[in-house]
Amino acid sequence: MQLGLLVALGVALRAAYVLLVVAHTKPGLDAVWYTLQGGAIGDGKGYVVPTSLFAERTVPTAGFPPVYPAYQAAWQWLFGGGPTSVRLAGVVPGAATVALAGVLGRRALGARAGLLAAAIVAVDPILLAVDGAAMSESATVPLVLAAVVVGHRIATDGVRAGRVVALGLLCGVAALSRQDLLLLLPLVAVPALAWAPDVARLRRVAAGAVVVLLAAVVVVPWAWRNHREVDAFTVSTLSPSSVLAGSNCAQVYGGPDLGSWSFPCVAAVGVPAGAPEAELASAQQHAGLAYARHHAGRLPLVVAARQARVWSLWDPRDLARRDAEESRRYGWQLVARPIEAGMALVGVTGLALLVRRRGRVALLALVPVALVVVTATITYGNPRFASISHPVLALGVAYLVSVGSFRARASR
Repeated sequence: MQLGLLVALGVALRAAYVLLVVAHTKPGLDAVWYTLQGGAIGDGKGYVVPTSLFAERTVPTAGFPPVYPAYQAAWQWLFGGGPTSVRLAGVVPGAATVALAGVLGRRALGARAGLLAAAIVAVDPILLAVDGAAMSESATVPLVLAAVVVGHRIATDGVRAGRVVALGLLCGVAALSRQDLLLLLPLVAVPALAWAPDVARLRRVAAGAVVVLLAAVVVVPWAWRNHREVDAFTVSTLSPSSVLAGSNCAQVYGGPDLGSWSFPCVAAVGVPAGAPEAELASAQQHAGLAYARHHAGRLPLVVAARQARVWSLWDPRDLARRDAEESRRYGWQLVARPIEAGMALVGVTGLALLVRRRGRVALLALVPVALVVVTATITYGNPRFASISHPVLALGVAYLVSVGSFRARASR
């Protein structure tokens, strides 16, 4: 009952954010892309280059992973594709995130601390902005958290067929929302199965094979579709390649853009006009990797800046200005960035203490934090990448509060 009320609060706050805070904020390019792509899928035109919708012939694409556009297609079919409607699509994944945070918190910390973690997620200003931006992070946050919840269940309660199937499917769907989330297989599935109590080794191996197989069943058909349509056996083409090109160039290896991403660097990658999408992606990837290799001496400084940016330990005005280009409001983000930095520091401290007290199973709660660190290290520093860690950071905060409350009562 109490968790249900917190879920309702999270939904209400997300709707209010869309209707009151960003009602007149222009959507960013990615949000426009997802909106148009969702409409194209819903209209039966398929997964195509959005700009080709206004031409004589549509062009197939694999530019971005498909999960969020597919979700937008379903949402727009039900509620319409207006600018307010597509932003309100975030209330459903937002509700799921609040509920899953409560479930994980109750299992890891107890009922009261679990409710506190859910409450933090419900009112978290960063997650409110994520769910109201009409961008893919809205889907990746609950998917990652759901994988951690199922992994924790396996590690504590044992291997069951339903849990194994759920974990494999979640890993596959998460990878189709952001392909680096294939790391959920080694970071969640492997330790969860290894730590499961009272399970024979052969059964652990068999369960691991099932998880990998089910993830492949989800991912491979989409990769094969991309091979047929754009000649690239991959989850997405331009999304990862443009990240590499824009995060490894002179503009972001020094100066005010240090550790960030530059669109001019992506645009500067030279390919013939009308070149196939796979060729453009290959050229962007080559340009980014080549620059990184030739300037490897700068990488320690660049990576440090990326980490500072992704955890909001950077100039909040600069971060908020960049956020405003991605369907967010400058003033809201200016206030939210210091909150995020504080939550990161307090939450990681709480998670570290939780691992120390509860043992290795609690390490699963650190997986989203590790994913953020890895992503920022190999790409660039954008605070929205850290959104997948916020539910478990809330868990860390709730643990510290519960420990402090217990000690206060004990001292009295």
